[in-house]
Parts: sequence; structure tokens; C-alpha cells
Amino acid sequence: MKLYYKLTLINAITRILIVAAFLVFVPDLMYKAAIQHTDERLAKMKTDFIHLVNKMGINQFIQEESDSTYADSTYADYTIFKEKYVSMEHINEEINDTIITARRLIEGDTVEARILKHSLKANNKMYLLEVGESLQYVNDLRIILSKVALYILLGVIFLTIFVDLSVMKYLLRPLQKIEAKLRGIKTPEKFDYTLVRTNTTDFRYLDRSIRNMMRKIRNTFYIEKEFIANVSHELLTPVSILQTRLENMLEAGNLSEEAEAKIIESQKTLGRLKQIIRSLLLISQIENNQAPKEDKVDIPELLNEVKSEIEVRLVEKNITLEVLPKDDFIFAPANRSLLFTLFFNLINNAVKYNKQNGSITVTTEKQKNEYLVHIHDTGKGISSENLNSIFYRFKKFNNAETESYGLGLALVKTIADFHDINIRVESELGEGSTFTVAFKL
Repeated sequence: MKLYYKLTLINAITRILIVAAFLVFVPDLMYKAAIQHTDERLAKMKTDFIHLVNKMGINQFIQEESDSTYADSTYADYTIFKEKYVSMEHINEEINDTIITARRLIEGDTVEARILKHSLKANNKMYLLEVGESLQYVNDLRIILSKVALYILLGVIFLTIFVDLSVMKYLLRPLQKIEAKLRGIKTPEKFDYTLVRTNTTDFRYLDRSIRNMMRKIRNTFYIEKEFIANVSHELLTPVSILQTRLENMLEAGNLSEEAEAKIIESQKTLGRLKQIIRSLLLISQIENNQAPKEDKVDIPELLNEVKSEIEVRLVEKNITLEVLPKDDFIFAPANRSLLFTLFFNLINNAVKYNKQNGSITVTTEKQKNEYLVHIHDTGKGISSENLNSIFYRFKKFNNAETESYGLGLALVKTIADFHDINIRVESELGEGSTFTVAFKL
């Protein structure tokens, strides 16, 4: 997942947690605020009613059944929807002002209300004044406000996620440019050393550090390539001279059988050394862009040529080799000699590490935007821990009787990179391997 997506996701999760906290705590806070506001309205209603009693007199509100008995003296008034009510009845002693939540029966309906109780004295009599307001309105208001707040918060969340994503993309654009410079680099000289324009100090430092590091790698890479080329070239001449001298000694015919056997073994060793040097020289030439790419190569035809060249090596293990191309394909621009070496080394490895009476099958197919060449063998296979290292130079995993110098697959990879060809490997230990050479169409 890209960095700006992660940062946006973290911000979104944070806001979602805030909304969750809101849903848990805010309804109660709203309820308490509504209750407090209701209590303030009740206090005002009480004050207004007392003012009205003082102005109009208590008799306007109380209807007594007899002059001697006023225990049943009462008064009640309420709105048409019973949201608010006022009642008054006679009591024997004064009480302190209190506000409670209780149920009251009003015209046959039970209403849960917030009630303010107050002692009112008039005409030398004590009355209990109750001013009430239904809580149904408070509850409905709380639900409505909670829903509205939730919708607003959800809208804010989605809007801020979009804004965050846009801002993150803008802020991290220099990092994406740095990443693009690093992506797909095969050699240090192809790295873009131009500094990325940015006002962010961290990105500037990262870009400069990577550029300096790539320069050091490039210099080291040049030194290594020059060293390999020079050493290989200098070694090739004395090795050839030694081979010639040994051949002259054998042609003289005055050596014992033991001496001849040792000379022949020495020639084989020099031959292996010469092959290593040539491979190193070829790798060096390719990496220094000294190999031309001017050919148009018929891949099925090239595969059949490799088959003809390598058939003599199949006899010792009685291996069958089948080349079954399905589609014609011309690859250009290319270096025909290098592509021949690429396929020869792959098929030759399939011969080296194959089983007695084994088989090698070479097939082709067109798939999406690629022309694929599959080279499947019934050999020893490659373990999963070694699979990612098979293209390293001088890396040898099969130590059986076969000769291997650890440069065959390294040369194959170098040729493939030179032609922008992709190589994939599938292998199972003891079951064989499949190398796929993928050409871009």
C-alpha cells in the first residue's frame, strides 16, 4: 500500500473513532443540556405564574368546594398537546423548591415530565405549585440532533478523506518522483541524477543522499567492469600460449603415458579457464554496451539451430530434446550471437543437470503482450532457498559430477537484460525446472 493511502487511512480511522466516541457520549451530553434548558424554562414559567397570581389574585385560579374545607382546593391547566402544564393544590406546610422527573396523569394520559415544585402562600393558605414540561419533546429533540450531528460528521469524514488524499498526493509527489527514478534501474549509469524540485527538507536530503550513493555505486561499477575486462583480456593470451605449448609437447611423441595423461588433464583445466575468461569478457562487453544490436532474429529458427548444435551432448545421458515452436516470431533489434548463447546455455544446463534417460521440451506461445519460450527439463530441480540466487556470478548449487563454473546463468541474465527480456524460473527439487524467456511484443 502506498504511503499516502496509509496516511489517509490512519486519518480516516481517527475520525471514525471520534464519531464512535460522539455516538457514545454526545447523546447523554445533549440530554443533560436539554434537561438544563428545560429547568430554566420551568423556572421562568414559575416566575410568570406567580406574577400572574399576584396580579389577578389566587381566587381566579382556585375553586374551593366549601368555606370551611379547602383540602380539595385545586387548579390545573395544560396546553392542547399536553407538552406543558401548571397545577396547584392546597398543602399544610411549606416545602423547598425541587425539580424532579416523574409521571403525571393528565386527562387520562400518563405523561413523563420534568416538574418544578414550589410552595406558594396566598390568603394565609399554603399551596403547592407544580410547573411541568413533557420530556417527550426533549427525547425527540435529542434523537433529531443526534441524527443531524451524525450525518454532518459522516459528511465531514468523507470530505476530509478526499481532501486528505489530495493533499497527501500533492505533498508526497516528490517522493513518488524519487521512487520513479529508482524503479527499473538496471545499471548505475542509467540513473537520473537530476535533483527533484521540492520544498520539503526531508525529501531534498533523501534525494541528495540517493544521488550521492548512486554516484559511488557507478564509480565502483565502472572500476569493477574495467578490472574484469582488463584481467580477462590479459589472462586469455598466456592461457592460449600454454595450451599451444602443451599441444606441441604431445605432438612430439617422446613422453611417457603418465606424462601424456597429466598434460591432457592440464589442457582440460586450461580449457575450462579459457571458457571462464571468455564468459567474463563477453559479460564485460555487454555491460559496457560494446555489443551491437542490429539483427532481426527468427526465434523458432534460432531454437532449432541450438538443438542441432547441442544434440551431440544428449547421447551420454540418453536425453531426448524436443523443440516445438507454435508461432513465428521475429525479434528486433537484437544481437543474434548473444541470443544463441542465451538459449544454448539454458538448454545446456538442462542437459547437465538432467536425469539419465530424461527429457527436455522447448515450447513457445503468445500470451497477452509477450512471446514466451518455455524450456522444461526433468532434472534435479532447484531448491526454493536457492531459486532467487541462481543468476549470481560464480554461484554454484549443483556439486555433482557435472562441470559448472557459476557463469552460465549469470551470462544468460546479462544477455537478457541487454535485450530487455524477462526470465522466469519455476522449479521443484527432484522434479525438474522450467525456464521461461519472455519477449515483449
